[in-house]
Formats: sequence, C-alpha cells, structure tokens
Amino acid sequence: MEPSAWYLPVEPPADLRGVLACSWTAVPDGEHRLTPDGCSDLLRIDNGVFVLCGPERASWTFSLPPGTTAVGVRFRPGALPSVFDLDVSTIVDQRVPVAELIGATAAAAIGDAIAAARGLDAQRQVLLDRVGALAAGAALAPETEAILDVLAASPRATQQQLATTTGMSVRSLRRHALRHFGYGTAALARILRFQRFLAVVSLATGERSLAVFAAQAGYVDQAHLARDCRAITSLSTTEFLAEYFPTFPDMADPYKTPSASWATLAS
Repeated sequence: MEPSAWYLPVEPPADLRGVLACSWTAVPDGEHRLTPDGCSDLLRIDNGVFVLCGPERASWTFSLPPGTTAVGVRFRPGALPSVFDLDVSTIVDQRVPVAELIGATAAAAIGDAIAAARGLDAQRQVLLDRVGALAAGAALAPETEAILDVLAASPRATQQQLATTTGMSVRSLRRHALRHFGYGTAALARILRFQRFLAVVSLATGERSLAVFAAQAGYVDQAHLARDCRAITSLSTTEFLAEYFPTFPDMADPYKTPSASWATLAS
C-alpha cells in the first residue's frame, strides 16, 4: 500500500456485483471526511470493532490512532435487505455490531479468522469470502434497481416520476425507499447527484467551471449545487473542493484519482 493511499477499494467478484460496490483496505492515519454515497459498509478495525455502518445522510469526519488498520466490504445502495433482511431506515447514521445481525458466535468466528490472516489483503479476502457466503443468491429488488436506474438517467427525477416509472404508488415508493435505502427518494437523489458531481469534477479535463460541472452532474444551476453541498457537507462548494482536492483549484491531485466505476457514474 502506497503511503498516501490510506483507502484502497477492490472491485468485487462477478457473482457479488449485484450487491457489493467493492471490498477495501484502509490505514486511516490522520483525520478524514467521509461523504455519503447511499452505500453501507461492513468493516472490522484491528482493535476488534466489527460493525455494519448504515447509510449516512451527511458527511462526517473521523480520526483513529496512528497505525490503525481496517478491512471492509461496501454494499450497494438498496442491497442490505436482500442480505440481512432488515429495514435500513432503522440503521441510518448508526453503527450496528455484526453480532446483532448474524449472532455472536458467527461474528466472533469471522472476526477471529480475519485477525489470524497475515496482511491486509489476506484479511480483506477473508471478510469478502465470509460475506460472499452470507450474500449467496442475494440481489437488489427489481423496484430498487429501477429507482437507481431512473436517478442515474434523470438526477432530478421527482417522486411522482419515480412512482410512475417503477409502477408503484407514491406511498408504496416511499415505504420501499425507506426500507431499502434508509431515506426517501428526495434524499437519495440529493446524495447520488452529489456523488455524480464529484465524479464529474474528478474526471474533468480542460475547462474547470463550477457552473459547467453543476450542469453536467444534473443540477438546475450552480446555486442548486451550492445548496446541496451545504446540506450534505456543511461547507460551501469551494470550501469542500479545497478540502477534497489538496491542489484545488487545479483538482488534478493523483491522490484523488477515481476508480473505474466513477467513469460510469459521471456518464
């Protein structure tokens, strides 16, 4: 692991791409800001903490003691009910001990196997294999896939448009969104749109205009972007980008080089 790359994602195997965004390793020295993306992480820190992190509604910062390591898997938005049969709205902004999901004995067995593996990549693989066994046969509900597809194509789709496209009533759509994503479709759209903005900025070449980036990401205008950025990060757009890209306004910092999946998000 390169010294600057504190977080390294790995594409999931083909049979788990329906529910997993990635697996990952981390050496999180210093303070970091995490920005919500609709995903949930099941992670184990080397101090023994083993939790499922529910989806977030706003960004937050954390720091851990120097030398701390962690491994995890990231579930796609809407995937948790198919793996753990839970209502995601009950774990938004929360950290749930894995023992509460699969039982103390099973959680301890996985934790012990991870701790016994030598090296972060080996520990990540152990966790991925165990989660793969839990998620065997799991898949996003068709309605969940439809909601994500609509928002990918139309970042400002309204609740009524989503209901019409997915064949649900507005009330059923809201119930489904709360159970599968943790929050309503308006909040989900805001979060996914902001991630699309980050993808657009990270992949941009040539002109670097916030107004252009906002339009490409699906915002009405730059002011719309500014409101969403403030709601999610508590920072202005310029303040957030300066923190996210240490070389701002250049924004060509290799430390933030996006994964291949960001190219799809920005398209």
